[in-house]
Amino acid sequence: MSKRNRPSLGVFVQIDQYPDGALTRGGCLVPRQGLNRRKVLEAALHIVDTEGLNDLTMRRLGQELGVEAPSLYKHVAGKADILDGIIDLVYEEIDFGETEGAFRDRVRSYARSFRQALLRHPNVVQLLAMRPVTGATTIDLVETALAELSRLGFDPQAGRRFLNVTVNFIIGHTLSQVGEQQVALEEIMEARQRFDPAEYPNFSKSLASDPVDHDGEFELAIDLIVDGIERSVAAFAQA
Repeated sequence: MSKRNRPSLGVFVQIDQYPDGALTRGGCLVPRQGLNRRKVLEAALHIVDTEGLNDLTMRRLGQELGVEAPSLYKHVAGKADILDGIIDLVYEEIDFGETEGAFRDRVRSYARSFRQALLRHPNVVQLLAMRPVTGATTIDLVETALAELSRLGFDPQAGRRFLNVTVNFIIGHTLSQVGEQQVALEEIMEARQRFDPAEYPNFSKSLASDPVDHDGEFELAIDLIVDGIERSVAAFAQA
């Protein structure tokens, strides 16, 4: 067969489906149809989940979506807007649970759902710790929580303080857990065992032989927070 009559190799190149919906042809990205803001944000979250926050750039995001980076600005204002949008996507996964029932049980349900959402996206936890609340979904959640605290008798500023205490604990606790998971348990225990038990008897006894019980510590802390809120509610009622 002459070179002129040979079919192009491109005819035989298989088009593969990426898990996030993008297509490839011979290793080159093919732009998705109907690109919109949500698809851009979902692709950005996918990059953060799989590659890390530092690898999220407009150029990398364009590659993921099969478009040139400048075309992304039709859907997002820039990198900061994308980061806020990623936070919103994670917050969308939080389930407030039933609106009826004991306040303590509802707080527990919310806190557990929040924590599980963060653990599904460990690379996003640091982002939540660094950025202020600005996204629409996040503000909706804050409004819902403040309305709940208002029904208990708290004014908006007092309610926000209690909400901040709860949210900051959940983020901080999860950030600590995620950080520890990046270091081998054997390495941690070896480093701690270098301290002389005779000089640090209580520290040594506290370690025992079990790893940190993140779940148990989380539940304990949430109970302590709710106890504090309920004491404040009782104090307001008596005032």
